[in-house]
Order: sequence, then C-alpha cells, then structure tokens
Amino acid sequence: MLCAGCTSAPPVPTPVIVYNACPRVSLCPMPGSDPSTNGDLSADIRQLESALERCALQVRTVKNCQDKIDVQAEESAKSLN
Repeated sequence: MLCAGCTSAPPVPTPVIVYNACPRVSLCPMPGSDPSTNGDLSADIRQLESALERCALQVRTVKNCQDKIDVQAEESAKSLN
C-alpha cells in the first residue's frame, strides 16, 4: 500500500536570480569649445546645456532607482520584525 504523500513530485524549477541593481553610470563628456563669434558662443552654450541635461537625466535615473531599492529594503526589514 502506497500513501498519497509518498508519490513522486514533479522536479522543482530552477530559481530565477533577480538582481536589484541600478543602471550603470557612464561619464558625462562635456563638449569642447573654441568660439570665434557670438553665434559660435551661443551654439556652444546650447551644446553644453544639452550635455548637462543628459548627465542630469542619468543621475536622476540612478537616484530614483536607489530610492526605490531603499524603500524595498526598508519594507523587507519591517516584515522580518
């Protein structure tokens, strides 16, 4: 006689590894500048502002990711207590 609890079970699926990591940060290159006219200076300012915006977006993305991970860690710690 074989008990119902003694039957063979299906194999356990391989666990999925999930990394809680934020995106990697790359350097924020600033464009070179050698203006010779007021028009060149205006163009350089626009290029610099654009480069700074791209860099700020990257920083904001990583900061938001870190804040989200911090909240998750706090919630996990609270659930353990």
